[in-house]
Amino acid sequence: MSAHVPITSRPVVRTLWFALTALILAGCAQTRTPGYYDVPHDSTQSDAQMQAQGRDQAKAPSQVQLGFGNSRKADQNDATSTASSAAQAPTPAKPQLLAEAKTFLGTIPCLVNGNACSATRVTLTLAPNGEWRSRTLTLDGANAGHSQVQQGCWHVIGASPLRVLLQLKNQNAKADLSFANNEQLHINAIDNITPNLDYRLTRQADIDAISELKEPAMHCGN
Repeated sequence: MSAHVPITSRPVVRTLWFALTALILAGCAQTRTPGYYDVPHDSTQSDAQMQAQGRDQAKAPSQVQLGFGNSRKADQNDATSTASSAAQAPTPAKPQLLAEAKTFLGTIPCLVNGNACSATRVTLTLAPNGEWRSRTLTLDGANAGHSQVQQGCWHVIGASPLRVLLQLKNQNAKADLSFANNEQLHINAIDNITPNLDYRLTRQADIDAISELKEPAMHCGN
């Protein structure tokens, strides 16, 4: 009976194992993209470009274009705005009846005894900035059709009902008026004359700017 001879021996197995391992590594190396094993660098051209873009993008939001070729930083704007808001003291609320421009119209008879004057049609516009403008049209007599325009500042002088004083540029009083309601003004006095009867000006749907008055707008401080 012949003796059994092993097909493989330890040296042969080791050799085959090394050969198989080398083959596998070679195949894996071929599947990697070029530069796969390159060590990454922190200062590559691509990284430099991205960092530069990142810096530009970080600065862009802080720049606000104001027009006219000017620009300044938004954080400076915010700081200025905050300081300005803090410096401004709160102002009292404007009476609701005077919060928007309103035009009133009415006819006023001669308020002095006799025939010393004629009836007039008065158009009065009150602006929320404290300015008033008026047009007074003479209705009869020798000056019929004559129109006079005036302007000045109004001032609140009473409440319940709301009462305003109309002053001319020279600080003289033009009229003393009370709001009978949102639609009517009661004439307490006009041109230093107190009417014996109840005369009123009625609010109009359209605002009359009294455009024939060529004087600049007044700074009334309201």
